[in-house]
Amino acid sequence: MLDSQPPRRRHWFDIQFQSMIWTLQQIMYGAVALSIIIATGVVIIDAVSAFFNILHATESVGHTVLTVVDRLLLALMLLEILHTVEITFDEGFHLACVEPFLFVGIIASIRRILIISIEISHQNIANQLLFKSFMIETAVLGVLILSFIYGLVLLRKSRIRGKIA
Repeated sequence: MLDSQPPRRRHWFDIQFQSMIWTLQQIMYGAVALSIIIATGVVIIDAVSAFFNILHATESVGHTVLTVVDRLLLALMLLEILHTVEITFDEGFHLACVEPFLFVGIIASIRRILIISIEISHQNIANQLLFKSFMIETAVLGVLILSFIYGLVLLRKSRIRGKIA
């Protein structure tokens, strides 16, 4: 016969300490979420103000549109990070927590490619070395985007297999 021992009772201090740590963790997640919400609001307000700069024509329209798109993509990244913080409030966040970071990586890479393309179009690229470095960075970002997308596909396939099995 198996020698089965009754489960060991946890000490009251251990239970209280774990409860206190969990509460402190929830408060910190709430503070991070609030900070991200405020930062996202500021970025969106900045994007709207940059959009209204088109009416005053203080800068070129292309540069203003780039600024608006840049700010909106930054806001989207912040919202994805906020979604990740929201997921951590749930208990089962192990694999679900990876997906928003992949989306943030895709958005950040696309954002950088857009910025590089505008920099190339608005600068006199007489320096071949500068142009070559822009092209290498764009190629690396393209590979990075494809890697993130491949990771998303694998993650989703693993979830589908988990539901079927």
